[in-house]
Amino acid sequence: MNKRCFVISPIGKEGSDIREHTDDVLEFIIRPAMEELNIYVYRADHTQQIGRVTDQMFHAILNEDLCIAILTGYNPNVFYELAIAQSAARPVIILIEKGQDIPFDVHDLRAVEYDLRPRPLRDRIYVNQIVEIIRSLDAGNWHVEVPFGNKLTPLGSKSEKINVYDTVESYGTSDRWLNMLEQANKVFDVTGISLRWWTKLPNFREILLKKAGEGCHIRLLLMHQDNPALTQYVDSHTMRLGRHDQVATEISDTYAMLSELTLDETNIDIRQVRSSDLRMQITRNDDSLLFYPTLQSVATDQAPLIECSSDSDFYRTMLGEFEALWNLSAPADPRTIT
Repeated sequence: MNKRCFVISPIGKEGSDIREHTDDVLEFIIRPAMEELNIYVYRADHTQQIGRVTDQMFHAILNEDLCIAILTGYNPNVFYELAIAQSAARPVIILIEKGQDIPFDVHDLRAVEYDLRPRPLRDRIYVNQIVEIIRSLDAGNWHVEVPFGNKLTPLGSKSEKINVYDTVESYGTSDRWLNMLEQANKVFDVTGISLRWWTKLPNFREILLKKAGEGCHIRLLLMHQDNPALTQYVDSHTMRLGRHDQVATEISDTYAMLSELTLDETNIDIRQVRSSDLRMQITRNDDSLLFYPTLQSVATDQAPLIECSSDSDFYRTMLGEFEALWNLSAPADPRTIT
């Protein structure tokens, strides 16, 4: 699923009974369920980011795909964070130890009542319950309403925003483009003729691997060196790409270099467009998308650029275009080759 889950939990001091209990719940119940569904899971004390823990906690609740709240012990901080998650219309699963009552105000939430005896842990009883709940969320497109009233606007909702820049060049320096990757949490997609420019950005490789290691799903889509449309791009004086053989070699070398990143990191995928035209460049993360067309009349860096938020129709349309190109560029199934 390539989603992210934040665990709302009492943490306690190192070596305390509550720390040992919640560590066990995470290790033997929550994490196996998330691994089965390919969901990145973490708790507030696991993040290595610099800054206030409370700020990072708020950001996680408001932005991650799923929250799991461990109510065992009735920790007041847990209920406070749970209320934020509900106000933000985040999907929430409750875990509570058997023998403890679920408070009335949250008893309608999806709940798993667990214990830490060896047999049910071995048989994955509670793991399977969590997996089933998440599959039902996925079937419902992860849609959740704010439970306090009808048609309330979720906490943290972003207003639709579209900016148009006269040229790609006027959008900003390479640091601003790299910031798109640095701000990605769940997804980062990028298209390009060769993507060579991206590989030259400072610390691009390191940031890419760091983001992938944190659970961000990264998709890189570039032209194939044998794509018939490549000749048209190179022949256009406005592209400033160089000779066809030079560009083809650049594409091949860049693909080989980026493909190495996929060997040990499953969250990085790379594909090449073999036959479809690629007359646009798209870069997107969780919150925003950049789009500019490849035009015959002006050089690439002089084309207009559109920046939009994830709430905009334009974002959804361009994401659909990326998905179509991505699917058309899927590797051939060797079983179908005769």
